[in-house]
Amino acid sequence: MDARAQRSFERLSAAVLELAATRSAETLSVAEIARAAGVHRSTFYEHSDSPSALLGTVLREELDDARERHLAGPGDRDWREALRATTLDVLEHLERHRAVYLRSLGSPADGTLRSLLSDHFHASILLLTRRGVLHSPVADPDLMARYVAEGTVGALSVWLGRDVRDPQAFLEAYTDLVPGWWPVRAGSRPVR
Repeated sequence: MDARAQRSFERLSAAVLELAATRSAETLSVAEIARAAGVHRSTFYEHSDSPSALLGTVLREELDDARERHLAGPGDRDWREALRATTLDVLEHLERHRAVYLRSLGSPADGTLRSLLSDHFHASILLLTRRGVLHSPVADPDLMARYVAEGTVGALSVWLGRDVRDPQAFLEAYTDLVPGWWPVRAGSRPVR
């Protein structure tokens, strides 16, 4: 992406995040996002085909960056610490965009961001399985990955809805909730 297109994308990203914090992305129009970003509608369509798709792209990029930072590099690492750091990055991401996620996760009619989070965790779990970090207790790693991903989204939804959110407390509770074969369960709790 050239510098001009990158600047336009950054302005569109900021605009969709700001607007989606006040109401559902499903109700946003391309025109109002373009106006808030200071770009033409045609520029919007160079980057996305709908407000919901743009919001998904923006949030997915942040989540994927966390996975890339902690899980995708060389294999010689402390995987328990890598998973802990990734989880904390995801919690920071959710906190930064809390209003956006609460609007979607709290709506039975809007499963967009629930699916986005679940798909992100599913892909991360399959990555860890391919890297030999996770060993599925069942023959179908996809089944295992989806099971853990969906449970993770449920736990995060509860955490995000609380008035007081302590990332460390979530991490400890999550460590107790995940199956015994999950890497952070191997041995003691994560080091604080």
